[in-house]
Amino acid sequence: MAYQVLARRWRPQKFSDVVGQEHITRTLQNAIAQERLAHGFLFTGPRGVGKTSTARILARAINCERAGEIVPVEPCNVCETCRALLEDRELDVVEIDGASYNKVEDIRRINEAARLAPAAGDKKVFIIDEVHMLTTAAFNAFLKTLEEPPSHVIFILATTDVHKVPSTIRSRVQRFDFRPLSPLEISQHLGVIAAAEGWNAEPEALFQIARAADGSLRDAEGLLDQVVAYCADNITLDEARKVLGTLSMAVLENATSLVASQNTSGLPEFFDTLARQGTDYSLLLRELQGYWTDAVFLLQGLSIPGRSQEECDSLRAVIGDLTVDDLFRLIRLAATLEDEIKWSVSPRTRFEISMLRWVTLDRAVSIKHLLERIPKDGDAAPKASRPVAKAAPTPRPSAASAPVPRPAHTPLQKPVSAPAHPEPSTAKSSAPVRTSALELAELTASWEKICDALDHISSAASAFAHNDWDIVSLSGTALTIRPKHQGKFHFESLKAHAPSLEQAILQVTGAKVKVSPAAATESAPAATSSPAAKTESKNGGASSGDLFNSVMSQFGGEDVTQKMGKSGQ
Repeated sequence: MAYQVLARRWRPQKFSDVVGQEHITRTLQNAIAQERLAHGFLFTGPRGVGKTSTARILARAINCERAGEIVPVEPCNVCETCRALLEDRELDVVEIDGASYNKVEDIRRINEAARLAPAAGDKKVFIIDEVHMLTTAAFNAFLKTLEEPPSHVIFILATTDVHKVPSTIRSRVQRFDFRPLSPLEISQHLGVIAAAEGWNAEPEALFQIARAADGSLRDAEGLLDQVVAYCADNITLDEARKVLGTLSMAVLENATSLVASQNTSGLPEFFDTLARQGTDYSLLLRELQGYWTDAVFLLQGLSIPGRSQEECDSLRAVIGDLTVDDLFRLIRLAATLEDEIKWSVSPRTRFEISMLRWVTLDRAVSIKHLLERIPKDGDAAPKASRPVAKAAPTPRPSAASAPVPRPAHTPLQKPVSAPAHPEPSTAKSSAPVRTSALELAELTASWEKICDALDHISSAASAFAHNDWDIVSLSGTALTIRPKHQGKFHFESLKAHAPSLEQAILQVTGAKVKVSPAAATESAPAATSSPAAKTESKNGGASSGDLFNSVMSQFGGEDVTQKMGKSGQ
């Protein structure tokens, strides 16, 4: 007799044999017992989790000759109907591959066959596997029959891609979602198979097989077949790793140890070992993510399924002083690199560069730790003072009533420690309130500091103070300021920002003054009386006539206005 693989030999024959899908099997059993069975079902879920097997069990349970004798409902698998179904010779259960029979003509044959009464059982069951492969026209041809089938017909549709099934089909049937199995559920079932077959299997080896199956029991049974063919009746973890193509524990431990100890000198030897072994770097990154996830569980005090106490102790020693935050960051970096390395021309180089970066990473600092380092209210550190450039010396004016120009503005570089937001207007002044009157010379010398303080109160006022305001006079506490540029806008801006300027002067000098704009009737001082005007005249402020004659002499020009004047006469 030909050998039958484990996946077929251990196919579930009863509802109780289905692994990990109790939410579905119990619902179907109760529906049969209460005679509330729907006319259409849609079984959806990943591969190898029991969709088709459950459909066959349901078909046998519906037509079983002893259906009412077994509680909870199960097919007896002994009566003639059950035996015929198990041996694929029952005419009342039709199983169709939707990938092969997906045209309108195939659905029409199903519609015609559905009209015929069952040959022996109570119901005629149509099982359409991979139903998402039907064409749009075939689905449309199937709608009417699926919505109102004959009373003796039940349709069971199975698919791995439910999103490809039209909503008009999904709304006409009851949907059951089969979930992927956990590694623990799969490993326990593999243990039952190994014990029944008389094999000596290490639990860690079975758990490794279960993890490689990625939620599919059928895949796990196929992998177990391969491992048994390699190592006969004694299944060990090392032998299972060789067959599955997974990396040895030594590679994972070595990589983790290098990162934990920040040992860059050991990287060349590690890279050379990986190259000589022909390592699949995508597989290595996937294994590292699983290994570091187990380390997170260990640090959190959680149990790690499939790992012995000895392995847990070894894992704890390997991770060293790595924290949970460090491991979370490494897992995230490894996952990102796994996606990127698929499209890399040189996966080895990409991995080695990333590994070097991981080894040199600084340890993560938790937000809680940073918050604990912030001083309390009573121990608050003093605010960093903002450096202020020294103002250029300004000559003392001869008369208090003469307008005094503002010193030339020196741009200041704001340090990183400067406050991000301006201080509120109610902030305390940095200088004590003085009793003596403020002198004009002192005010002029402190103008840059005043502008700097004004920048923290109102940036707009600071811009005007730097570029547009000149001191006209200071009489007692009355300070008169005139905008350089004439116009209503500049005059109104000065009036609006006067309180801010007063506050800045108070902060810097400690003197309270009252700022008022210069009256429109006040005449501007002569240009030559201003130091700025004098500087301008020295730097090229020549008369327009001198400039005109200079250009004429350099470019050989001719004064055409004189000719035009003569011709006009």
